This record gives sequence, C-alpha cells and structure tokens, in this order.
Amino acid sequence: MGQILSSRTNAVLTLELSNPGKANALDFAMLAALDEHIAQIGEDDTIRAVVLRGTAGGAFSSGADIREWSALDPQAFATQWIGEGNAVFRRFERLRCPTVAVIEGLCFGGGLELALCCDLRLAGAGARLRFPEVAIGAIPGWEGGDRLQRIAGRGRALEAVLLSREIDPTTALQWGVVNAVCAPQDIETQLQEWTTRLCAISPRAAALAKSLIVDDDKDPHAAYPAAALAVRISPDAELGIRAFFAKTSAIF
Repeated sequence: MGQILSSRTNAVLTLELSNPGKANALDFAMLAALDEHIAQIGEDDTIRAVVLRGTAGGAFSSGADIREWSALDPQAFATQWIGEGNAVFRRFERLRCPTVAVIEGLCFGGGLELALCCDLRLAGAGARLRFPEVAIGAIPGWEGGDRLQRIAGRGRALEAVLLSREIDPTTALQWGVVNAVCAPQDIETQLQEWTTRLCAISPRAAALAKSLIVDDDKDPHAAYPAAALAVRISPDAELGIRAFFAKTSAIF
C-alpha cells in the first residue's frame, strides 16, 4: 500500500509519492491521501505553493497500480477507480495555490496524468514520460490525453497515446509538456527559484488568474469581470499599487 509523505518549508508544502517496490504506482490509499491533502491545503491559506514529486533522484510514478485496478469488476473500475479518481485529480488541478511537479525518472500512465494536473512541471534529464495504456487494452482514464491535448495539441496527444510514444525531456520541453529541463544536480536550485517566486506573488491574484486558465466551464463574459473585481477590492491590490508607485517590491 502506497502513501504520500508530506513536509513543509515555510510556505511551500511538498508531497512525495511513495510506494516502494512499485516505482510509486498509484493505488486507492494514495488517491485517498492526496484528497486529504487537498482538503487541508484548502483550509490553510499560509500554504503558498505545493510541490509534487516522486522519490528524489528516482521514479515520479510508474502509473496506476495494475494489480489494484485489475482486481475490480468492470463497473467498480469505471465508477470507483476512474470516476472517483478523476474527481480527486480535478480537485488537485483546481487548488487555489500554484503547484509544481518535479519529474526525475519514470512518469508513466496515471503518474503522467497526475503530473499534467500541476501548473508547472520541472523535468530532470533522466525523466521518461509515456502513456502505455493502449498496449495493454486500457486507456488513459484520468483525463491525461485531454490535458495533454490542451498543452501540446491534438496531433501530439494522439501520437503519444496511440503509439505509446515515450516522450524524452527534450521533446517534452519542445511540446510544452514540461517548463524546464535540468541536470540532476541543478533540479533543487531551479525548484527553489520557482517556489521562491511563487511565494512572493500575490496569493489572491495567483488564485484568480489560475482559475481563469484552469476552469474550462467558465463563462468568460462573467468570469473575467468578477475576478477583476475580486482582486481589485482585495488588500493585495492596494499593496501592489502602492509598491508600484513607490518603485519597490510588494510584500504579500
């Protein structure tokens, strides 16, 4: 049974996928643990950024635990594993604070689907991204193909899914699937730079700006004026405007 280990440094919460012996394959226990963390983050405004990673220097996740889901009857698989899993992934994708996936090794199947729920992705030079599902008579059921399509385009998403193509870090960067690729020794430095920046920006503005990008169901005619009003009447706007005219950096 896997687990998600958590640690915190100042305003940054790190969640580590941990399922030793299975390359951090995702199981029901890990989905439940992720959902618990989502709820806790929602109640703690002092968390300004979330880092999701696998074993340091090793696998992010080899995918969904096939021994777990293959034991389910088809209806339970569809409703519990896929339906409930997607609900957790959507809640994670829509967290108010920015999220960063650190991908250093294997990132296959459901693991890649989870990484695609993050706002930013940092890959190590040894990262390996792939959707292998169709080769075993399955599909990327946690909406990974659709998320990849929105990032990289339909043609590339179909190529990745139908050919089970492994996407190397260079290609992932060209496709926009990852935001940066680092040598192993540089990953922590790059991650620190990102999280420092994410913790310095306005948390209210970040949450609203993110929601306008992530929420595909919004009515843009209503959503943008509402978000603009919400941030404009917030204390963050006053701080930012004062800092701008004072030619200083706002401290949120």
